[in-house]
Amino acid sequence: MTMSDEAVRALTALSGVALAHSDLEETLREICRIATRAIPNAEGASVTTFPQGRPVALASDDWAMSLDELQFEEHEGPCLDAHRTGNTFRIRDTKSEPRWPSYVPRVLDQGARSIMSLPMAAEGSIIGALNIYSRNPEAFDAQSASVGEIVAAHAGLASQVSAAFFGHRDLADQLSEAMQSRAVIEQAKGILMAVHRCDADDAFRHLVRMSQTSNRKLRDVAEETVKTASSPD
Repeated sequence: MTMSDEAVRALTALSGVALAHSDLEETLREICRIATRAIPNAEGASVTTFPQGRPVALASDDWAMSLDELQFEEHEGPCLDAHRTGNTFRIRDTKSEPRWPSYVPRVLDQGARSIMSLPMAAEGSIIGALNIYSRNPEAFDAQSASVGEIVAAHAGLASQVSAAFFGHRDLADQLSEAMQSRAVIEQAKGILMAVHRCDADDAFRHLVRMSQTSNRKLRDVAEETVKTASSPD
C-alpha cells in the first residue's frame, strides 16, 4: 500500500495525540482532523461514542458533524450499525444506496456522496465508530478502508488512554485539594488550641460547630480562622 507523505505524517501524529490535548473531547476532534488528512479522498470525519448509551458526535468540521447527527435523528445509518455489529460499512454512492432509506436521502441533500463507518474498540469492546465523508462518489477504496482501520484503532486506543489519563488527573486534583484542605484545617486547629487552651479534638469540634452554624464548608471556616489570626488587626 503506497501512502502519500501527508498521510504518513498524519498517521505518525496519532501516536502522541492522546496526551497532547487538555481533554478527551479535543483529543477525539484532533483524531477526526488527522483522519481527513490521512485517509485518501476524505473531506470530513467524525467520531461517535455512546456515553450512557446515547450517541454523541465530535467532528473535524460542522459538515461532518451534521451528517453524523442526522443518523441520531433518523435512528439509522452506517455509524450506528458499525457500533452495533462491529463491522465496517461503506456507502459507495448515496444516489444508489438502498440501505438506510430515511438517512441516505438527507445526507445526499447535504452533498455527501461517499461514506465509510468503521467500528472503534477499546479494551475488547466496541465503544463507537469513526465516520469518513466525501462529496465524491466511489471515494473510498480498499486502501482508504485500510488506513481508516488504522485511524479507528488509534482512536479507540486514544479514547482508552485519554480517559485513563484524565481520570487519574482528576483524581490527583481531588487528592491535592483534599491535602490542601487538611493542611489549612490543621492550621486552624492549632490556632484554636492556642487561643482556647484546648486539645486537638476540642479544636476540631469547635471548627465543625462554626461550619454548621454559618452553613459554610469546613475548609472555608478554617481558612477564615487562619486569615483572622494572621491579620495585623
